[in-house]
Amino acid sequence: MKSFNPPSATYRLQLHAGFTFNDLKEILDYLHQLGISTIYAAPIFTASPGSMHGYDVTEPHQINPAIGTLEQLREIRKLLQEKGMTWLQDIVPNHMAFHMSNHRLYDVMERGPLSPYYEYFDIDWQHPSPELAGRLMTPFLGKSLEACIADGEIKLVYTEKGLAISYFEQLFPLSIAAYDVLQTMLIDSDALPVSRLFNDLYQQGTKGIALKEWDQVKKELYAAANRPVLEGVAAKISEDKALLLQLMQQQYYYLCSWQEADTQINYRRFFTVNELITLRMESPAVFDEYHTFLHGLYREGLIQGLRIDHIDGLRDPATYIQRLRILFGSNCYLIAEKILESEESIPSDWALQGTSGYEFLSFTNHLLTNKEGENQLAAWYQELVPESPAYQDIVDEKKRLILERYMGGEWENLVRYCYTLKLADARTDRELLKEAIGLFVVCLPIYRLYPSQFPPDDYAQEIIHTTFTRIRAVNRQAEAAIGLLEALWEEIPDQERAQNRLLFLQRLMQFTGPVTAKGVEDTTFYVYNALLSHNEVGDSPSIGDFSVNTFHQRLAARQQHTPASLNTTATHDTKRGEDGRIRLNMLSLLPGVWKKQVAAWRETYSSSLTANDVYFIYQSIIAGFPPDGQVTAAFTERLQQYIIKALREAKVNTTWAAPDEAYENNATALIQRLLTDDSFLSATHELVGTINQHAFSASLSQALIKITAPGIPDIYQGCELWDYSYVDPDNRRPVDYPLRKQCLDTIIAKEKEPGFFAYLASNRSTGLEKMFVTWKALTFRRSHPDIFLDGDYLPLQTNNDRIIAYARVHRQEWIVVVIPLPGDVPADGAVLLPAGAPGTWKNIFTGETVNSGGQLLVNDVFKMFPLGLLKSGI
Repeated sequence: MKSFNPPSATYRLQLHAGFTFNDLKEILDYLHQLGISTIYAAPIFTASPGSMHGYDVTEPHQINPAIGTLEQLREIRKLLQEKGMTWLQDIVPNHMAFHMSNHRLYDVMERGPLSPYYEYFDIDWQHPSPELAGRLMTPFLGKSLEACIADGEIKLVYTEKGLAISYFEQLFPLSIAAYDVLQTMLIDSDALPVSRLFNDLYQQGTKGIALKEWDQVKKELYAAANRPVLEGVAAKISEDKALLLQLMQQQYYYLCSWQEADTQINYRRFFTVNELITLRMESPAVFDEYHTFLHGLYREGLIQGLRIDHIDGLRDPATYIQRLRILFGSNCYLIAEKILESEESIPSDWALQGTSGYEFLSFTNHLLTNKEGENQLAAWYQELVPESPAYQDIVDEKKRLILERYMGGEWENLVRYCYTLKLADARTDRELLKEAIGLFVVCLPIYRLYPSQFPPDDYAQEIIHTTFTRIRAVNRQAEAAIGLLEALWEEIPDQERAQNRLLFLQRLMQFTGPVTAKGVEDTTFYVYNALLSHNEVGDSPSIGDFSVNTFHQRLAARQQHTPASLNTTATHDTKRGEDGRIRLNMLSLLPGVWKKQVAAWRETYSSSLTANDVYFIYQSIIAGFPPDGQVTAAFTERLQQYIIKALREAKVNTTWAAPDEAYENNATALIQRLLTDDSFLSATHELVGTINQHAFSASLSQALIKITAPGIPDIYQGCELWDYSYVDPDNRRPVDYPLRKQCLDTIIAKEKEPGFFAYLASNRSTGLEKMFVTWKALTFRRSHPDIFLDGDYLPLQTNNDRIIAYARVHRQEWIVVVIPLPGDVPADGAVLLPAGAPGTWKNIFTGETVNSGGQLLVNDVFKMFPLGLLKSGI
């Protein structure tokens, strides 16, 4: 779908207490000068205290005070308007924070079914477990409820807002259903006023009044109460363990150990994060209430576009998008975070401009990898770690691990839901049905499908067929249940039964995505280590033969279907920095050198770690090695913290739930030893220097493709210079904007001076060449919007497979992009131009005029700078 308001280039910013609206105002001039058209902001709504990312929203109707105010946003809007810039806002419709500053959730826990928000969150109030029937699981204790009470860790306390349940620093509401227990304590005549307080609170609390009114009523009633008596009641109950347990059993929530959520649960989480509770966004009432403030920002012109976070978590994404489009109109730029597998595209009925761009990262990453060398490294990896299964086997194993070990409660809920909807009956073996559902989740080759009607479309039917073929190859004993599950996708005349099938399948799809994300991105990508650069969000080491023709086909399809999707190469979720990833890709050019060096290191630096983990460490050192070659204590600590996270994510030798400190200490000790060993550092400097001879050029190619290919270029904060960061939180470190401003000012000042390109090369370790390409291409794109958004994408033939070229053509205007692929650029390389192409070109990077007689000679294009961005005419 075409938007009337697409960006020219976006710049992703993580806004939080350490980088506020005031900080943003300070860099607007710089970003505009760089060529950015649109601020692409992480969630800016009130979030959990101390949040560094904003995806744990507690109040969607308020700007996060830690970031700034609505008035400051209006000031920014004015500055943006003066520069012709816009604002793209990341929103989180799938979930909110399970935190007591989430007033909607607090009210549900306090007033239960009488809260206006009782059906706001995705909670199963009819769970069969006695502890969870009519109560929200609240898994935040370090041990069982009984043990916490016995150890005096849970107390009834009096606060400024009234009585509450305390657990260390956390405060939970006192549910109105528990007032009866309190009344049993109030037998003295002096306590009669307090008894009246509870009666009044109960009467008001059971009226179902609005949250603001209820808060005001509580405030007034507690203000008139006898505080010393209330404190005495609270202390007495806290001292009586049996009475306190009785009180806790009357709450509308069930406080329990965080580990219980692995095996039973009655609310839908974001992935396996207990602290994030999902919303029933399929409800029109929830949709309308949630988006009220956001729509007000849009109507006021404070934002011009939306990025939908984790759209796969929603029950019915197409309907959500349709409602969003109706509310915000056709002029609003809408994209969604969607991980697409290799041959997948977004559904045609989604009224979006496109995605947040992970698929672009994938096919650009494969273009800039030598496939022959990659295959050699994969074969050698099997020799290095012979016990490692094949990649797909690891994926299946880890998805199964997530399902069994961390999402057992969700799995059980799906089985029960199938029976509840009468899609299975007493004749169906429950354990076989559970196994069939589990196999479907594991064997589904994409994140999810989007069932909305019967029969499914052709693509969905193909995926369903593939999935059940794989299921039957794994397990024939569960055939009866497998057949039952397969039949749920078939069209039937019984409308009620068809609707129940749809409800179940939509629910099932809300869990296939989390299992895949946790099993692949957050587990397999830390276990299968053949070449880490393809262990990336949106990418995969399993993508087979990827050629230049494949790349051209993907870009042509992108221009045809989603020309306003983002082109991203780094995000807050990527596993390593975009230039660190390119460095690792260059190992595919040097497989022999790399194998020899790793073999020498393994012989010299013995370790009790597994060979697989040591190999992960070696690659991580190469990926993040400082571009200036200076290994500091700060870099060593960053790498050590990253490796601890990676080892825990792998869930093989240590885990988040049960850290093996000895193993982790051995890993950090190995890193310390390596990075303080002169011999290791000398070899690493030499190797990284060799790699960088190719990597610097490939990184520039990646940047130019991102800016000129179909799609909207997206720059992650700070990545206009080299990006050798590791996974979050490392990639959210403060950005040195004074340095970047100085670099850009220097580039602009020196561009017309003699020796400019030699100057850039002499400052290569700083990243000036990357900033130059980014600035020059972005500002050119901004001044030629039509050709980049609407222009045809035309692959150009070359006489050598080390060169790739394409044209963007709009009416009579032509732009040609010429890029070297990793390896040696041939001296006689040429780009063949089609009949009717212009004969005179201007090199945007160098200002030179290039004449063509049906072809562009690479030596002419790359004479002064190793990339080509050519515009027809002079």
